Amino acid sequence: MSNITKTIIVAAVIAVPVWFLIQPASEANIEQSSANTPETLSVRVAQPKHITDYQPLVFNARVEAIEQSDIFARADGYVESRYVDIGDEVKQGDLLAKLSSPELEQEILQAKAEIKRQKAMLDLTEKVARRYINLRDSGAVNATEVDEKEAELAVAKATLATYEARLEQLENEFAYTEIVAPFDGIVTRRQAERGNRITRSDDMPLFRISRSDRLRVIVDIPQTQLFNIDKQQSAQLTLPDMANQQIEVPFSRISGEVNRETGTMRLEYLLENTGLTIPAGVSGELTIQAIEKVDTVRIPVNALKTIKGKPSVMLVNADNQVEIITVRVGRLDKSEVEILSGLIAEDRVILNPNARLDEGEKVNVSD
Repeated sequence: MSNITKTIIVAAVIAVPVWFLIQPASEANIEQSSANTPETLSVRVAQPKHITDYQPLVFNARVEAIEQSDIFARADGYVESRYVDIGDEVKQGDLLAKLSSPELEQEILQAKAEIKRQKAMLDLTEKVARRYINLRDSGAVNATEVDEKEAELAVAKATLATYEARLEQLENEFAYTEIVAPFDGIVTRRQAERGNRITRSDDMPLFRISRSDRLRVIVDIPQTQLFNIDKQQSAQLTLPDMANQQIEVPFSRISGEVNRETGTMRLEYLLENTGLTIPAGVSGELTIQAIEKVDTVRIPVNALKTIKGKPSVMLVNADNQVEIITVRVGRLDKSEVEILSGLIAEDRVILNPNARLDEGEKVNVSD
């Protein structure tokens, strides 16, 4: 065998094991490369639906008297007489109760006596001052003495004015011992009883007067619904305790400010209550018509997520990439949520978006 032939045989023997060593490594690299390739996730999508059935919104409402006032004592004393009771109709100025105030009556008598005494002093001071003025003209007294008497006269006049002002104050206070109705209405609360000790600092009112021939229907609208309703149109009031009777109530007024604590804005409607058939204080439901909005759509609830503290949805764009859109949410029910802005009907919204999805990521849209 020639040297060349031996060399070829030896090279072949050496090459075979090397191939078997290299081959598995190459296959492993291919498998590893396949494992490192990101998996394209499949997602299910739905398209937003235009709203064609604008359902009215229903809110809890309460009914209150058009006028209501708690009547407190403005003088100290005892209840001498009470002339009305709960359920009584009263007219403006009617006497509800009379207080007895011996201390106040004594102060008035004393003030009148002081005025009488001061008037006598003033009369005497005027005579003396006049006499000194005449003596000054004849040279019997000097100017300083005259000035002193005129000053005494001025002090006497001022003192009398003070006493008269005090008497007027006491008499005004005494007038408050008569408790009168501030307007026409019905006595709906009565706490005054004959013999009760009453003071101006009492926290409990003696009476409550309510005028209920017209009623206020009050509803607090959540901020999220403010722009979904026609705020200045009539609404329908339903009172469950009155066989679910529906009553149309015209709009009256709106507060114009969202309450920071409750996040609501107050609306009021008027209810004519001829015959006083509806008592103030009842609760019911107010139905307000929703405003039609061409940009408003609905999507399944499971498409809505909270991302960075904001309501958001994930879309699949024309390049099959994920986009994150912040939306403004309206009404919500068990299956669908109303989107007021941020989406159009042609969008493809991802349902039950996977937590692994990132913005810009490629996805497959499954049927």
